[in-house]
Amino acid sequence: MSDNEKVNYKQEILDLLEDFPFGLTITELADKTGFHRNTISKYMNIFEKEKIVNKKEIATASVYYTKERKYLRKNLVLSFIQALLSGLKQELPDQEENLKNIGRIITHEFQFPIGNTYAEVFKNAKNSSEIIPKLKLFQHFYNSFDFFQDDLEIKIINANENKIIFRLQNSDFLEPSRKYLYFFSIACGITEGIYLQNLNMKVDCSIEKVSSSDEKIRYIDISLIAL
Repeated sequence: MSDNEKVNYKQEILDLLEDFPFGLTITELADKTGFHRNTISKYMNIFEKEKIVNKKEIATASVYYTKERKYLRKNLVLSFIQALLSGLKQELPDQEENLKNIGRIITHEFQFPIGNTYAEVFKNAKNSSEIIPKLKLFQHFYNSFDFFQDDLEIKIINANENKIIFRLQNSDFLEPSRKYLYFFSIACGITEGIYLQNLNMKVDCSIEKVSSSDEKIRYIDISLIAL
């Protein structure tokens, strides 16, 4: 195989990943490019070492996405949304529940690009009678509507038979003034809508605790309860 062919493989795979910002599996990449799975795997290993792509484990699948995704500039979009949230908080104080309603409405008006892998996970979960595995899906699909934060950390800090509390850290919407906290109220409404649409499951998503004053550790705890 010539060097030119290798460059073509590399560029075609990266171009495809840029067109699918929420990632593709090895199988999906092979299907869309026509390349052998072994070829895709080889280049994914190279890209990971070169820090060109990120990898997420979703259920039993590994999803890859390039860091050079075809978006508007992150800082421009993020600044606009932060300004909008700041204005909402000033003009509509103490309106968290109404903001959740806006989030629920958004799920009816906008199709979140959760991708084939997430869709398959939802399909399998829908056929299960177990509650906790369904609630844990939040940890995987949250980034489908929080587009800006590849390094966002989400972990489970408490779980019982019908409730899980997640802790989110490293969010650009957490800062000492708390001007942007409405984002998480909207996100809770979106979460409730996604569960209802994809799993036919009613959940209550609420903010439990916020710690945004410490510059080193800023987090928000979000609870998810099966109704």
